Amino acid sequence: MNLLKKQSVAWIITIALVIAAVGIGCSKGGAPKTPQQDAVSCVWDDAQVLSDRTVRTLDDRNDRLWNRYSVTIGVVTCNYNRDDLYEYAMEQFEEMGLGSYDMIVVLDIRGDNYWLYTGNDVAWDFSDQDCMDYTYSYMENWFARGNYDNAVLDLTEALEAWYRSYYN
Repeated sequence: MNLLKKQSVAWIITIALVIAAVGIGCSKGGAPKTPQQDAVSCVWDDAQVLSDRTVRTLDDRNDRLWNRYSVTIGVVTCNYNRDDLYEYAMEQFEEMGLGSYDMIVVLDIRGDNYWLYTGNDVAWDFSDQDCMDYTYSYMENWFARGNYDNAVLDLTEALEAWYRSYYN
């Protein structure tokens, strides 16, 4: 017990506990959602094309997905207008702090393009072809008409149904 009374041992234990706390705080997988996470929206309407009602609906949908399956569908609108939208989607996925079972849909308004990106673990069961099929089936007509609200609402509703069947 004299070992625990030494100042150097106390410092080592303190540093180890701080590192462990930071690691736990940074990891999303399986951790319960805190009140601060509830307040953080995973809808970034940088192009300002979504209504407040749509943002609230998407936030509610993400709360439901998180509470049931610990997953999130991020939504980003932008005016990126470049050929590497896939890379931009990956960057936004990481910046948003999404995990390996999450998804993100990016709508590039000026570039007239969109991309659905999945985390690594869910990609085994929701392939790139699935991404293309879902975005075409649920978003394309709305997106082409400039109705971005319905585009993201229909797509995320279909993705929520996919998660329901995936986890049941």
